[in-house]
Amino acid sequence: MKADAVSNGLRATAISASLFVATMVMPPIPASYAAPITLNEAIVEVSETSYPILKGLNEANFQAFSVKIGELLLNINPDKLGKSIELAMDVLDSAPSEKLDEFNIVLKETYNADLNIDSCTLVPLPPMSIVDRFVSIAVEKVDAGKLKTFQETWKPSLVALARSKTDSSICLPSTRASLDKLAMAQADLARSFGRSETKEFTSYLGPVLKASIKPGKALSLVKDAQTLAPNASQQAKKEFAAAGKKAETAAQLENARNKIAEQKAQQAANKAALVKN
Repeated sequence: MKADAVSNGLRATAISASLFVATMVMPPIPASYAAPITLNEAIVEVSETSYPILKGLNEANFQAFSVKIGELLLNINPDKLGKSIELAMDVLDSAPSEKLDEFNIVLKETYNADLNIDSCTLVPLPPMSIVDRFVSIAVEKVDAGKLKTFQETWKPSLVALARSKTDSSICLPSTRASLDKLAMAQADLARSFGRSETKEFTSYLGPVLKASIKPGKALSLVKDAQTLAPNASQQAKKEFAAAGKKAETAAQLENARNKIAEQKAQQAANKAALVKN
């Protein structure tokens, strides 16, 4: 049962993984851009432009590419990989319950009874053969209590997806508007993740990836990535790549603003403490 829970949790995030690896298909983008947009606007633009990319993903090519990425990650020392998975679960489980409830409402609206595998556009998922190898690492290396918490926390989300996916694919939301709404809900949920948990995860994972995956191996995937969405037009790919760059810039600006706000709040708190004393 424990392995099933971890496997379902990993597969539930695979549509995001599909979108992530699809960005590697995109050609380079010029350095000049229009005026900065907000992160929310950028997220919607990424969602809008991702729709034809996701529709154009080739199942066989995507799954083969997923295996290659998985093999790279599985070359990481098992103890370090297990620790990385555990820290990732800590981040996912740190979302406040009310934020997770809000996300699940949108998820249920998106993957409703009208969206089923018999009639929807299917987006490929990483094959179970590679997912199961990560599951084995998690079951062996991750604390049993954390695995149970992860299962309980994300069970409602998994139930919402149950009738809209198979072992090899998941339904694409029926309209761009519904995909936009889901993308915003995901972003809002991600903003609620605990800062300490997120910092610990990124601080640990960064050096592990740098030490374990050589740049040459990562770059060798670029050529393969160009075959992921053969049916998507070059214009669609360019628009998606441009939207992704805007989102990256907007995220950096939002992070900078948040840091300044935190510094001002801390300064005000320190000043108030001095006055009180």
